[in-house]
Amino acid sequence: MPRLTLVAKPVEPKPANKLARLSIVLVAIAVGHGAFVLPTVAQESPAVEVVELAEDNWEQFVPAGKEVDAIYGDIVLQNAHVRAVIAKPLPTRNANMTVRNVGGCLIDLTTRTSESDQLSAFFPARRTFTLNEAGTFKPPSVPEMNVVRVTSTKSLERPEFSLDYALSPESRFLTIASTWQNSTEKDVTLVLEDDLRADAGKEDLPKSPNGKHDLFWFQDVYWRQAYGIHAPGFTIRSNSNARESVLVYEPKDGKPVVLKPGESFQLIRHVFVASHLPGVWAEYDRAEGKADSIADVTLKVLALDQPVANARVTFSQGEVSRGSAMTDATGTVVVPLPKGDWTASTKVAGIDYAKQTISVTADTEQPLRLEDHKPGTAKLTIIDSNDQPIPAKIQFTGRGTTATPNFGPESAEFFVQNLAYTPNGRVETTLESGEYDVTISRGPEYNAEFTTLKIEPGKTSEMTVKLPRVIETPGWISADFHSHSSPSGDNTSSQKGRVLNLVAEHVEFAPCTEHNRISTYTDHINSLSLQTFIATVSGMELTGTPLPLNHQNVFPLIHRPRTQDGGAPITDLSPETQMERIAAWDNNSVKLIQQNHPDLGWLFYDRDGNQTPDEGFSRSFGLMNVMEIHPIHPLLKPSQFEVNDGKPTGNMTCVNWLQLLNQGFRIYGVVNTDCHYNYHGSGGLRLWLKSSTDDPARINTDEMRDVARNGQIIMSNGPYLEASFNEEGTTTSPVVAGQDLVAKSKKVTAHIRVQCPNWLDIDTVFVLVNGRRQPGLEWTREAHADKFNSSRDAVVKFDQTVSIDLKEDSHLIVVAGHRTQLIGDIMGPMWKNQNPTALTNPVFIDLDGDGFTANKDTLDYPLPVKFVAEGKK
Repeated sequence: MPRLTLVAKPVEPKPANKLARLSIVLVAIAVGHGAFVLPTVAQESPAVEVVELAEDNWEQFVPAGKEVDAIYGDIVLQNAHVRAVIAKPLPTRNANMTVRNVGGCLIDLTTRTSESDQLSAFFPARRTFTLNEAGTFKPPSVPEMNVVRVTSTKSLERPEFSLDYALSPESRFLTIASTWQNSTEKDVTLVLEDDLRADAGKEDLPKSPNGKHDLFWFQDVYWRQAYGIHAPGFTIRSNSNARESVLVYEPKDGKPVVLKPGESFQLIRHVFVASHLPGVWAEYDRAEGKADSIADVTLKVLALDQPVANARVTFSQGEVSRGSAMTDATGTVVVPLPKGDWTASTKVAGIDYAKQTISVTADTEQPLRLEDHKPGTAKLTIIDSNDQPIPAKIQFTGRGTTATPNFGPESAEFFVQNLAYTPNGRVETTLESGEYDVTISRGPEYNAEFTTLKIEPGKTSEMTVKLPRVIETPGWISADFHSHSSPSGDNTSSQKGRVLNLVAEHVEFAPCTEHNRISTYTDHINSLSLQTFIATVSGMELTGTPLPLNHQNVFPLIHRPRTQDGGAPITDLSPETQMERIAAWDNNSVKLIQQNHPDLGWLFYDRDGNQTPDEGFSRSFGLMNVMEIHPIHPLLKPSQFEVNDGKPTGNMTCVNWLQLLNQGFRIYGVVNTDCHYNYHGSGGLRLWLKSSTDDPARINTDEMRDVARNGQIIMSNGPYLEASFNEEGTTTSPVVAGQDLVAKSKKVTAHIRVQCPNWLDIDTVFVLVNGRRQPGLEWTREAHADKFNSSRDAVVKFDQTVSIDLKEDSHLIVVAGHRTQLIGDIMGPMWKNQNPTALTNPVFIDLDGDGFTANKDTLDYPLPVKFVAEGKK
């Protein structure tokens, strides 16, 4: 890039303050065309460091935090107080699926004292310029400062644009200066605005109310990072939604900024970061010359003379709030506040306690006693039948007047709303005194424990709970092929929390399938010592448009950590091209390709979406191995369309899948949670896969890929269903889901067995022959009581060998479920209203030995086309 020299002059004088030296006007003049290489080691001043992230410095310089998106080649600018990551200025640089075009923008920002990046991206000038070069320099007038400059492509039709990111050794905020140079021959009126992404949909993340501010702020209270933006000489008009905030800078003199040819203008922003919002406000006040008005208050929050961890304390004066701060494990939080009297409002696990007044006159330590908080401790140990500790999920629900706790948002890890996830069978937490309903579970292969727990003030209530694994699944392991967390870009869940959720629900094999990014769960599994409980493999969901059609999960893939998208392929507007791309990725390696939640009619029979049948996206048909067909519980009462509140909401995918099988498509069905948050997300739907081992530590991921490609899959939202088939009167090895059987006698026997834990039941079993129910192949508890186990405590609900007479080549699918019972609260609000249901993938019965022939039956419905809701055609 061109070499840069600087002319620096101070802005409007402010009270003596070292930090005020950051408010400088930087006018860049290009001279010469020498190459500029960003250093990969610290520059001259050790107090301010600028590095390009690389393998040899990654661990030293990459920030910590759930929303970190840094990769190799990005630029870190840091001092002892602030660490910032500027994305390498490339047009292909995306932070994640939804935070895109970040080249040259600020993508990570943390305070060094408590690193927890919660910023998705800050976009100076709202991405109206393409930034493509980067360099560093030191202003001659402030030699201890380091500046990272990124510049845009020059154009004769618009102003030149550059960005400076600046830190001095003592600065506690990042300075961002945008410079416009009018190189055109016309006057230019500047639009001064930025935007940023900080997703608050499932977080405790308040933002400045829409309107005008001197300081725009947002704070993730639970994840303990807060941010503020100030533009000297300007008022910020903000407009925010749950994801995006648009900031418009209005000159305080009310005059528009008009550049004549040859003129330049610079907009400076101070970007503050602290572990809580009171800290951001304090840094803003100090930068404005009000340091003497601020005092550090070290609060020790106590109840029954014991420290209260994770207490949320909000500070206000009248109607004006200074924001919230959370105590650490010792019940302590340091909060800088303006001197005066403040109202402290305290909340613990979502429960409000009495407000108190604290007086701030100087740096001080003082207790904050919660007289109405009477906590005790719950200490639980979860073991299996062999007295070994196991991962589990624990739900705490207040009884009577006892409030239900809310430990943390749906994005959290070990404690999520009223849940606790334990990776090692041990849970210890503080609860308000009272009585609680406690539900301890570990997925549908284990009985659940439903009990009560009394918490007394100042005491520890201990409980050891044995969860027996009552369901026998030899030769089959449980799996979920579709999960998401924060790296996906469309949610903010902790990925560690996702792993905890999976393992607590006894999912034994879980590919990592983030949107548009190859990623891995391995580091989390290792850090939590879960290798004996869950296996994983790197994969992804390639999520393109059109929605909801162009989504494919794929594994295994080679993960290239700390690179753009983890080395993933990019999307395409054509579902066929996109699927061909993933099939060819990694040198045409063998993969499982899963079509996610399709509009099946659009995909197979209505390429142009005009509700007139055509060839569909036919190039993709031979590439997809499995296809999501959930929800499956409507198979108990099938119809042409999914219906909610009496209105059709989409084609009935599971019925359409049966139609496809009849047309000769051998694409196997799968059900997955597609969960995006950690509150009961995983576990509500699951697969069982044929496996040569029952030990998760010995699962071979290539074997899992291959058995899935071959359809050896059982689908369920709880019940465990086994079905094997043989020609009647023969003793050959029976076949299971996905396999073929020759039965020239036209008689087949099926052994059907259904098991349920103590929180599930079934009342119906039937066999679908070429997608249709058949007389004599449907059994209900009312009409065939002798075939069902009547004992309430029985694990095996149904165990029968039945005869099936066939007239033509047929695919056979077994379905089991309960027509009236619901799964209930044990699986949370997302899954509670489903009927327990399980079904096999088909076995294909060839009656004459010349290969299976599909019968082309459409099951009394026309073959589907793209679904269009009534009134939207």
